[in-house]
Order: sequence, then structure tokens, then C-alpha cells
Amino acid sequence: MKKIISVSMAIVMLLQVCIFAFAHFNAPALTKAEWDTLYNSLKDDNTLPMLCVGADETEVGLCWHADKETAVAQVRVADNADMNGAETFTGEKTDAENDEQVVCRVTVTGLKENSTYYYQWYSDNGWSKSCKYETKSFGDHKALVIGDIQIGGQTESTEVQSMNGYTWNSVLAEALSKNPDASFMLSAGDNTSTGQTAAEWQTLLMPEALRSLPLALAIGNHDKKGMMYNYYTNMPNEYFGKYFEGLDRDFWFRYGDVLYLVFDACSPSAADHMAMAKEAVEANPDAKWRIGVMHQALFGPGYSALDPETMILLNAVFSPIFDSFDVDLVLTGHSHLQGRSHFIWESSVVGKAESGKTYTDPRGTVYLNTNAICDQGSFSGSAQYMAYSFYDNDVTTYTTLEFEGDTLKIETKRGDNSELLDSLTLKKTKDFKDNGILQKLHRFVYKFVEFLGIVYQKIDNVVVAIRGGHF
Repeated sequence: MKKIISVSMAIVMLLQVCIFAFAHFNAPALTKAEWDTLYNSLKDDNTLPMLCVGADETEVGLCWHADKETAVAQVRVADNADMNGAETFTGEKTDAENDEQVVCRVTVTGLKENSTYYYQWYSDNGWSKSCKYETKSFGDHKALVIGDIQIGGQTESTEVQSMNGYTWNSVLAEALSKNPDASFMLSAGDNTSTGQTAAEWQTLLMPEALRSLPLALAIGNHDKKGMMYNYYTNMPNEYFGKYFEGLDRDFWFRYGDVLYLVFDACSPSAADHMAMAKEAVEANPDAKWRIGVMHQALFGPGYSALDPETMILLNAVFSPIFDSFDVDLVLTGHSHLQGRSHFIWESSVVGKAESGKTYTDPRGTVYLNTNAICDQGSFSGSAQYMAYSFYDNDVTTYTTLEFEGDTLKIETKRGDNSELLDSLTLKKTKDFKDNGILQKLHRFVYKFVEFLGIVYQKIDNVVVAIRGGHF
């Protein structure tokens, strides 16, 4: 009996270790009353920091607003909450969108895998409270994917922003409770609604989990309605290109064996998008996987198939890039509908990608479109290129990308109870290789697209100016 009890206790202890081994995020599922208390205590401030992905897994970035007269662009990092023996990292101060503050940006380097750190940023009240950040594996890893957080509801109403923030916090709490091993989060754009107010970004950054979850935020058309994205982010390897204007920029980063290419799809500058992809790929020839991120729903569900700007103009700009560089997966948003394509090559289906199945060394790219956090879509219908669609416009969703060895497992789940909606596993046994003549032909033909992109950009600037912003 003693042996049975001992074994039983050992099993219980082991299960506890397994359950809590990754319980790293402070991401409580708040009641509406608890959220309202948090929101009201923070809504009049404008100094919450954003924790951003670094150029690789050994780095993270921070970005925050501080009083112009007292700001110090410094972050200190230690292996203990008392901050004994802390190392100080110094960054830069740049102009803010207002006359009273500056933007502080600092990059923390030299992080080690599976380690616990505590950090502080220099706030208006001196050093902030210490926040815990725990790195995960630098090889196999999991990324959390969401889209169209869209804080604000295209209004400056604090009531609407608070409700959006509550929904946002609830999805985060659910996703992180089921995925405590997530290394960072990818957003497919439209992080805010009007793109013009500090209050939207303050609400976006209110969930406590974001002090320990690095973000990689693509630019969406709603972000592009203003310039606020420029003052609240610190993305790595930002590429401002030769023809980009205003808020335009792409960026890329590397994590383990994965190269992430994040595009500003609101800019039609094909030459700059191609140049950024080329720069990133050539700097990471040993990456096993290539993941693209852009806002507009290329090969997405719903009305995306009927949108000429997406399926003709943006298809002409981006499909050759994804084909030319053998991108495995592209994450998109914009349509506010969850869906996933079959394998696409040269704008055509070249293979099935059925839910629940595993495919080894498939040809073509899978396009996965994310649902919205705060404004789900309502358009039904599908296209032949769709492998999976989800049209329940009352349900939020999130997706995880889990890289393990030579496999990538893609899972999409409900944002309220993590019920599995769709899954796909890709297995890769071959390295990327130069397709020689075919790639050179792609690049040669693409020169014409680059020229047309410059022309379209000039026309688009006029249209945006007339209608008062991106839509």
C-alpha cells in the first residue's frame, strides 16, 4: 500500500510539474467589473511600455512614452526581482506625437534560452516596478497569432475602447492559459481602429500579460489612418526602402530556424517589398522555415475573393515574392473572417491542404487569414482556393504555430474556450534551394510589377488624400 501511495504521489507531483512548468504569464481572465477598474486606473495615462520581438531570439525591444524633461531611455535587467546586479541598456529618445513627451526605445541583448529575467524601464516616476520575462527554447518554439485587434471601434468613445480592451484581454487570457509556452505574438495588422489616438494604444497595452509577451505587429489599413504606429512600436530590422513614404515600412526577424517577413501591405511599393525579402533571405540562408505576415487577406475567405485591389493588385505585388522565396506560410487579416487556403503557387491551387492532415515537403504556400478580436466578420461564402472557413461572427479565434524539429503544426482555436477548429501539419525534409532559371525569370518579370507599383503608389497617395485616409 505504501508503494502504491508513493507512486501515486509521484505521479501527481509529475503532473503538477508538467502543468505548471510553463505557467509563465500573468494573464488573468478578469470579470467586466475588474477590467473596468483596471481601465479607469490607466486610461488617462500614456506611458505603458510595449515589449517587442528582437532581431533574433536573444533580444527583445521596449518602447514607451516619457516626459520630455525627465525622460531617460534606459532599461535594466537582472535575474532577480530585487534587481541586484542589474545590467543597464541604453537606447534612444525621439520626438513623440505631442510636445510634452518623447518616445524611448531600448533593445535588450544577450538573453539566454529558458531563463527568467526581471526588467525595469525608466518611467516618469523613476525606475518602474520590476516585470518578469521568461525566455523559452531558442530552437523549437511556439508563436501566437491574432489579427485585427482594432481597439477603438472607429470612435474615441472610452466606453467602446473599454469594451474592446475587455474582449482583447479575455482572448489573451484564454490563449495564454492554454499556451503558456508561447514565445511571442504575431499580429496581422489593424492593431488600432482610427490610427490617430494615444488612447487606443494605451488600451491595447493594458493587459498585464503584455509585459512578458513580446509583440510583432504588422501595419494594417486602420493603423495607416494616422501616424501613431510610428510612436508606439520598436520593431527589429525595419526596412524603410527607396520608395516607401510616411508610415510605410517592412521588417523582419529570426527566431530559431524560422525567418519571419512582415510586410506593410498598405504600401504598393513592389520594389521595396521585394528588396526587403531579398535582404532578409540572404542574411538567413540557413533558416528552415519562411513565414510571411501582411494585413490584406490575400487568398482569404469571404469578400476577399471579390476584392479587385486584393486579388489583382496585391496579388501581383506579393505572390511573386512568396513564390520566388518559397515562403511556407503567409498570415493575413483584414476580412475579419477566419480561413485557410490550400497550397497556392502562381495564384493557383497546386495541392490540397485538408484539415487534420500532415503534408511532407509540399509545393506552394498556405495562406491563413485571422478573425478579428473586436469586430468579427459576417460575410459568408467561399472560394475554390479555400481549405477551411469559419463564419461564426460572434466568436473570436486565435492561431498557434508550433515548430518542433522538422515539423510545423498550425492550429486555430476559439478565443473563448480554445476548442480546436482547424489544424494542419507541414513536415520539411529538404533545404531551400535556388531554382535557378525559374527564379531569375520571376525576378525579371517582376521588374515590370515594380514599375507599375510606383505608378500605383502615386495614384494611391492622391486617392488617400482626397478621402482623408486609408480604408
